[in-house]
Amino acid sequence: MTRAAAAVPAAHPGRWQEWGLAPGSATAAADPAYLDLAGDAAEQGRQHGRAARDAIAANIAAVRRDIAELCADEASVARYRQCLEANADFVRHTDPEQWAELLGIAEGADVPLDDILALNLPAHMVLRWVPQECSQLVAAGDRAAAGHTLLAKTRDMAGHFVEHVVLRRRYPDGRRLVEVTVAGSVLWPGSGVNDSGLAMSTSGVWSERTNVDWRASATGWILINSHDLLRRARTAEEFAGLLRAQPRLSGLNIALADPRRRLALEATATGVTVRDDADHHVLTNHYECPATAPLAPGPDENSSSYHRADTAGRALHAARGLTPGALAELLADHDGYPQDSLCRHQIDGAGSETTYASIAVLPDRAFYVTLGNPCASDRTVFAHQEGAI
Repeated sequence: MTRAAAAVPAAHPGRWQEWGLAPGSATAAADPAYLDLAGDAAEQGRQHGRAARDAIAANIAAVRRDIAELCADEASVARYRQCLEANADFVRHTDPEQWAELLGIAEGADVPLDDILALNLPAHMVLRWVPQECSQLVAAGDRAAAGHTLLAKTRDMAGHFVEHVVLRRRYPDGRRLVEVTVAGSVLWPGSGVNDSGLAMSTSGVWSERTNVDWRASATGWILINSHDLLRRARTAEEFAGLLRAQPRLSGLNIALADPRRRLALEATATGVTVRDDADHHVLTNHYECPATAPLAPGPDENSSSYHRADTAGRALHAARGLTPGALAELLADHDGYPQDSLCRHQIDGAGSETTYASIAVLPDRAFYVTLGNPCASDRTVFAHQEGAI
């Protein structure tokens, strides 16, 4: 795990927190970005809105800046509004439960519903490639500590990147899950784990060959609705099946793990391709399977994606008995700093920034999260775990 020679800018120190569903995991956090939610969808929305009001306001301002930059003329403004309104109608009729949660967030945060819709239905993102370039790592078998599977993710965002929250949810039907998402958002968490021991994470794949048809906004989710899939699925196979049936306008790379299986999915707007079985996977921002690779950006279009995949792939290939702490160290790696590294840093407003990192540990159903750059986070939370697994 080499470090680039370039100096890393000073960052506010963060910390990893265990915020999972395992017995004995943390039940309270000093950081207000870690929220316990309970009740039906509407009530969870109100709790989320009240508790994360300041972060939601900051995110609304960020999205408004993005929209102002993207919609520079009347025609693009009209196209954005048409796309947002059509997709809102789709959500209202397709999933009343999630619609109720969006209403609850708006009520709890005391903001207009349109602003919450802009966070959840990123119509502005269909006007350009989504500014998310994330990395996902899966290690199992001999590569992870005995009997465990580790699923890790970093979320990288460009432009006016936004504040995230960690939500631990308890539903009236008994389902529980924990996920990391944009404050004020429900529909597209980047990673999470549920009470069945199913963990998931996502990363975007965007090129000229994956353009979203904004005219189809009334027919599917703008981004894959990963919250709905994690809420409903109990196994990696079931998640994949639900994904195949989910109407959507775009695709993603998705890593899945449950106590028995690991799956690496390359999803497009119309299909799902499963990578070959392996005890480790790396998914960044390009497809690799023959059926999907022609759609992906090449090394000349997204050199960072290929460099991060190579760095993480070499590390996982050489790993034996990998612990969560050792994996956290890899997520903080700066080989290729500032933009080609796993831990990315925006310099003078240019490029992408790593906004959070997470590690799910199965079958324990533990979930570790740090908000901000993983290189700036204290890893002592792993100290009591390293000898235990």
